[in-house]
Amino acid sequence: MVRSAPDELNDFLAPFPDEVVETALRLRARVLEFLPNAHEVVWDATNALSLVFTLTDRWQDGICHVALYSKHVNLGFNDGALLDDPEAVLKGTGARIRHATFSSPDAVDAAWIDDYLAAAVANVDLTVEIGDGGTTIRESSGPRRRPY
Repeated sequence: MVRSAPDELNDFLAPFPDEVVETALRLRARVLEFLPNAHEVVWDATNALSLVFTLTDRWQDGICHVALYSKHVNLGFNDGALLDDPEAVLKGTGARIRHATFSSPDAVDAAWIDDYLAAAVANVDLTVEIGDGGTTIRESSGPRRRPY
């Protein structure tokens, strides 16, 4: 059973459209099913609401993240530029991060997600059993440039 969402996360989700919220929560559940002990950093930032999943308690050590925007949700891989992409789903041109975009909750059923999560964990030479299952809440102080 996937751990419940922290109250703060539910508060941060309130301004988003229902379809975006459902997509994000389903992605969160997929990640936590694969990484049950992951430390979750809920970051209410200026551009997006982000859920960073890390096998330590540091967001900088994140394996992947779920980022909510007004019309879609991204599943990002922090070292995605190093991942093989046999399904050609990863987007991005930065030095490290790659992401896949989800516009509906049903898209979260994609079979490739677990394979990409496994590759991301293997890439950092850790195991899925590592982590404390905790949550850290962070709130940016700057103005919001997204639903609010």
